[in-house]
Amino acid sequence: MELEKKMKRYLSGFVAGCLIGLVGLGTVRSAAAEALHVFSGAGLRQPVALLVQEFQEQTGYRVFVDYGGSGQLLTRIKAVPRADLFIPGALFYIEKLEREGRIRSYRPIVHHTPVIGVNRRQAARINRFEDLAKPGLRLALGDPKAMALGRTALSICEKSGLKAAILKNVTVYGATVKQLALYVSQGAVDAAIIGRADAFQNRDTVAIVPIPKAYFQAETIAAAILQSTANPEAAAKLADFLSSAHAVSVFERFGFLALEN
Repeated sequence: MELEKKMKRYLSGFVAGCLIGLVGLGTVRSAAAEALHVFSGAGLRQPVALLVQEFQEQTGYRVFVDYGGSGQLLTRIKAVPRADLFIPGALFYIEKLEREGRIRSYRPIVHHTPVIGVNRRQAARINRFEDLAKPGLRLALGDPKAMALGRTALSICEKSGLKAAILKNVTVYGATVKQLALYVSQGAVDAAIIGRADAFQNRDTVAIVPIPKAYFQAETIAAAILQSTANPEAAAKLADFLSSAHAVSVFERFGFLALEN
């Protein structure tokens, strides 16, 4: 009789332990499902990092962000089994994935406008776009295979009719817009075609020279929900947050322009 009682107590404890373990496993799986993986252009790091932190605090979701050149991220997205959001430096990359059936939807956020960033010590030599063709200058451009602004810069040079002369002055190609801004800021080059936001954020050492609007169309920054997302509802919440009026105001603080501009 006593043995039977002991066996009942043991079995009762064993079953309870199993139930607790199953509940715990469900919690782990639930937490894993609530984690989001985002790929973002390196030039968007500052506003995206701030907004992601806010989103995590408000919702409890965990968000992991990988930053890099948009072209590089495009390759990585295709190589991983799961990703939730893609925020490149140009709509071109989203449209490319969309044609391949990899995009669920996307939300436009702000404009990404190219400018000439000039090291302030060279401001007297470079105060208009045509000055980039002057012999002897040291210029940097983005690698068109690695980043959105690299493609844009080449297109600008072609439309200006000064491509050959400008490319003769290029001494280095950067993989990200942050790298280009650093080259200019530190004086490693005299000037570079970079994003307005990056020139604005380095305005103590970098002067902004506008590029004629006839040479380019401003790129659109957007948050795209990927087909590979494991949590489309959470991904949509993050995309909506990143494209909200509040998010646009954060992007504007870092030198980006609202879509209506």
